[in-house]
Amino acid sequence: MQKGIGLKMKDFYFRMLTRVRYGVGISSKIADFAKEMGGSKIFVIADKILLETDTLQGVFESFEKAEMEYELFTDIVPEPPVKVVDEVSSVMRRVGCNLCVAIGGGSTIDTAKAVCMLQTHEGSVKDYLFGGTKTVTKPCVPLICIPTTAGTGAEVTAASVIDDTENQVKLSVTHENLIPDLALLDPSLQTSLPTFVTAATGMDALTHAIESYTTLNANPVGDAYALQAMRLIGENLRTAVSDGSNIEARGNMTVASFLAGASLLNCGVSVVHGIAQSIGGIAHVPHGLANALILPYAMEINYVGNLEKFKNIAACLGEKAEGLSLRDAARKAVEAIINLENDIGIPRKLSEVGVTREMFSQIIKDTMKYRLLAINPVKITRKHVEDILEAAY
Repeated sequence: MQKGIGLKMKDFYFRMLTRVRYGVGISSKIADFAKEMGGSKIFVIADKILLETDTLQGVFESFEKAEMEYELFTDIVPEPPVKVVDEVSSVMRRVGCNLCVAIGGGSTIDTAKAVCMLQTHEGSVKDYLFGGTKTVTKPCVPLICIPTTAGTGAEVTAASVIDDTENQVKLSVTHENLIPDLALLDPSLQTSLPTFVTAATGMDALTHAIESYTTLNANPVGDAYALQAMRLIGENLRTAVSDGSNIEARGNMTVASFLAGASLLNCGVSVVHGIAQSIGGIAHVPHGLANALILPYAMEINYVGNLEKFKNIAACLGEKAEGLSLRDAARKAVEAIINLENDIGIPRKLSEVGVTREMFSQIIKDTMKYRLLAINPVKITRKHVEDILEAAY
């Protein structure tokens, strides 16, 4: 009898707890979905900038047509700090809503996740951050997410990243109960997204796909999600940046972001996120941009940890490897990232975004505490982090 051919399979667990609906204009049906989920009074958390466009018009009209009561909160800030999250939670509790809708980018969705958790848990969000005194033990208030950027994948993940400004560090509340109940992927909401935000968030999604695909926790299902995310990003990010009104490119990027987020949820991320999170806490560089800056320099160290997978990454991003050794073919993945970032206008150096060498020691210290370094494809040392920072500076 012929033996099976394929990967040597290891045990794994894959979860996809968020229901996902995709469609141009699907956000205008939000009231129908809210009713299905038992919502009677809705707390809408949205990016304030969306009020300057007609992005929210379909959402408001949907609720009003269905005669559903809703409260709108838009005082959201990027990289949400503890104080803001606690304040939003108090507002939601005071107005007595039983379902939350988050409309915006990663900061808005992360805020909403933490706020929904605090509706059923006592204390400050700070108590529930990594290393805190409390843990998530109860279900959260139901949450519907409508992302207006294609990058974080937060609409399907279990983490809410919060800025602990007092200690100058970004930490997360991470628990399965924080995973949103429903994600509505509507690319029509992203056509007015600024060029640079499109570029930075697109690289954030690509970082999620690459890191989750190459961690030691990777599994075949996560690989499938990550590889398709990389293909879609490789084929569509340049177009989405150069022609924001291209609905096909926007749609493909929206799906890619979700796929990368699902892979991240199950397989994790590693050194790029460890450094980027530390940079964000100290220098307040937006998370997607920090990921994009660090990614090629971290890949220079990581690609030798799994040559076959990095060769696949290069192929997904359109690099040709005929006639090359496996090592050289894998190294093409680094070149692909550099070429892509140059094409879409991503800064290449930390010095361009306010990071100074005086910050390095604290960034290194915080990065080495990052628990997911343990699943990086290469064992990370302080010297590795220092080398990445120096190369990126």
